[in-house]
Amino acid sequence: MEQLRAAWAAKTIVMIIITSILFQCVCGVNHTVGETSGWDLTSNIQAWASSATFSVGDDLVFLYTPVYDVVEVNQQGYDTCTIANAMATYSSGETVIHLTVPGTRYFVCGRLGHCQQGLKLQVQVQTQAQGQTQSNNNGAPPHSSGNSLPAPPHSAPDTPPADVPESCDCSRADHMLTSITLVITTVILSSARASFLFPLKHHLLLVFT
Repeated sequence: MEQLRAAWAAKTIVMIIITSILFQCVCGVNHTVGETSGWDLTSNIQAWASSATFSVGDDLVFLYTPVYDVVEVNQQGYDTCTIANAMATYSSGETVIHLTVPGTRYFVCGRLGHCQQGLKLQVQVQTQAQGQTQSNNNGAPPHSSGNSLPAPPHSAPDTPPADVPESCDCSRADHMLTSITLVITTVILSSARASFLFPLKHHLLLVFT
């Protein structure tokens, strides 16, 4: 019995170590679709999408009135503005879509005529490394030779700027990890006895070798 308890405790300690390694805080960007005008026929959704970089871990935030909805479709549905084979339909007025995997996702408004008028969104989701590289490249100043003439002044573009990443708050993740570790440790201590400390050491050596 004591050896079984020691083996169980050793495996639990290993689980704590693995949880500490894998439980990481990943912060994404909240993209409000259409910026201030939201998911609306007055928004230039294509221009907004072309100015943003979408990465795994980001969120798409659709804000809209009851005359609109959000329908996720495949590429054919996006190209033809058909929702017969819709993957999901939302109508709450505030829909958050979490981007979990790389690839292309398609969204349209399912109300009559709205998609044909341009209320649709194609999102190319990149890995976080790809998104960071593209953001760095977009922010780098253009290379110019010493003999080149100064660029003429230009006005700000009409398209809205890309979403700015929010500050990364890992306090919830740290608190959850601490709670998990505390619970597991409490279970170990409540079941432990001094008599199995030596078998526990033996089992730990077997696990890590």
